[in-house]
Amino acid sequence: MYGFRKKLLILMLILTASAMLLTGVPGIFFARQQAKKDALAHMEQITRLASSDVEKQFTHIKEVSMALEAVIRSTFNKTTDYQNDVALNRYKQQIAPQLREILHLMRPMSLWIVFNTENLEGKHSISFFDKKGNGLYHRTKEYNILKKDLYHPSMNWWTDAVKHGETWTLPYYWQSWDMEVISYSRAVYVDSTLIGCLGSDFHYHELEDHLDSIYDFKTGCLILLNENNELVYSSSGKQPLPQETLEVIEHLPKNIDTRLLPHTNSKSFIHSVSQLQNGWTIALSVSRKEILSDANNLILHLGIVFLTGFIITIFLAFYFSKNVTSPVKYLLKKFRHAADGKLDTRANIKSKDEMQELGDHFNKMMEELQNSFNDLKLVQSRLSREKERALESDSLKSSFLENLSHEVRTPLMAIVGFSELMADPVSTSKEREDFFSHIAQNSNQLVRFIEDTLLFAQLEKEQASVKMSHFNIQEALLDLKQEFENYRQKQKPDLFFRTLSDECEMTIYSDPALLKRLIRYLLVNAFKFTDKGGVSLLCRSTDHHFEIIVSDSGIGISDDKTDLVFRKFCKVVESNTRVYDGAGIGLTNARGIAFLLNGTIELSSTRGEGTSVKVSFPLNNKD
Repeated sequence: MYGFRKKLLILMLILTASAMLLTGVPGIFFARQQAKKDALAHMEQITRLASSDVEKQFTHIKEVSMALEAVIRSTFNKTTDYQNDVALNRYKQQIAPQLREILHLMRPMSLWIVFNTENLEGKHSISFFDKKGNGLYHRTKEYNILKKDLYHPSMNWWTDAVKHGETWTLPYYWQSWDMEVISYSRAVYVDSTLIGCLGSDFHYHELEDHLDSIYDFKTGCLILLNENNELVYSSSGKQPLPQETLEVIEHLPKNIDTRLLPHTNSKSFIHSVSQLQNGWTIALSVSRKEILSDANNLILHLGIVFLTGFIITIFLAFYFSKNVTSPVKYLLKKFRHAADGKLDTRANIKSKDEMQELGDHFNKMMEELQNSFNDLKLVQSRLSREKERALESDSLKSSFLENLSHEVRTPLMAIVGFSELMADPVSTSKEREDFFSHIAQNSNQLVRFIEDTLLFAQLEKEQASVKMSHFNIQEALLDLKQEFENYRQKQKPDLFFRTLSDECEMTIYSDPALLKRLIRYLLVNAFKFTDKGGVSLLCRSTDHHFEIIVSDSGIGISDDKTDLVFRKFCKVVESNTRVYDGAGIGLTNARGIAFLLNGTIELSSTRGEGTSVKVSFPLNNKD
């Protein structure tokens, strides 16, 4: 028995050592690789976070500047408003309410317009500033731009904008506000005449504090560079940048996404960079020693764990080789069966000692595990269904709110804007007719959107009312033909609009209002996405059905996306150069009406060639 135990002990030690080598060495290697990968991913995450935060700030103040430019271009008249000092002052008073509306909607830190006073006298600037960031803006003191030192670096927002059309400045101290700012400035020309510069700013030290809070490494630095690779911000303050980082800046490539930047001479530091839309760059530099310290510590700890485990295994081998024989082998076999997923495995040990008790506990554990596993499968299935419903509900809510915000606010802003212009006593009757036309157009657009939304809600709840009656389909199509022919002549005169409905001189039994609304959805969609060629409306009948087919030669969509067009709030537009209006429920409503009238709807499309939608209804002519 002793010789058997000795052999068993040696065998257990050999097996344990072999298992630790076979699993430990690869485990250490892959653990180190994973730790290194996680560390580098953390670098990219910090870079991406900093880039996203700075990009949001830049985008916001650029949007404010573009809104200011839109106000000037829609209201400024060079002939009347740029005559003299009095006329320009009157114009500034005229646009002040619109500037306050921009402040109310967009909440920038500041916005300003500095008029070019080369041919005028007086102080001509408009500037609103919210120093405390609480939404309370005050108008700052006006000044004459020509009385400033335009060669001073703090005036680059003017000189560079006039020279290049637009510019982002390096941080500079603006004495009137007693703070260091970064500005975005745009030069505005009307009829080749420089009217002035406009823009917005943000507090540089707030950006600096935010980037300082993001950077959580002890070595290296986080830096922000402008389009000329000049240093804007560094987390290291006034300390010089590492030489390797300076070399990376010198050879920084253009148009790069957030990624690690390989550098052949980078032996001490690892760099991650991201370029912003305005050409500025976020770069993160961290020493290799720090970024890989967790990986090296992991190797050390795993080595200690394996060594400790091997020592413990030696003692356990002595113990088990002496006290355990066949019951252990039997129980081990049962454990292996359980590990393979056989949860109905049970042990039958009758040794009347601790091994029997262990076997009883094993059986109890397997029974509870099997019950828990069955319960877990039920809970997992239930949670999966609930998660899908919650995600779908959240997605629909987000889509609805996003579309509602755009489709309601846009016409409302237009109505408010043109209403204010109509109230202007200097407006001519012709201008007021124009303004009224725009108000009516946007009001109709808002009413159509609300009607579409109400119909969508009724269709979703299956509460849409149907008023069936006999009517002539040809007459209904003639009404739509005239309506969209007028639309084509006004909006898209270069397109053709053909209707082929000679075979539809028949009386059908359906809901004329819903049917015309369905066809109108299809025609609106066809004209919206067609810029050349034209749109065709075809009606034809068979012995048992009549069909409406709307075809266009527009942008089309690819085959793999045709199933998406009928989804709620889904806008499948394969274009990177144009944004199309719409709430994304037109085709959803069209499909709902088709089903409500016992019809079918089919769509076929080829990207770049056009789209065809066919609606088919049974000929149900009731007396």
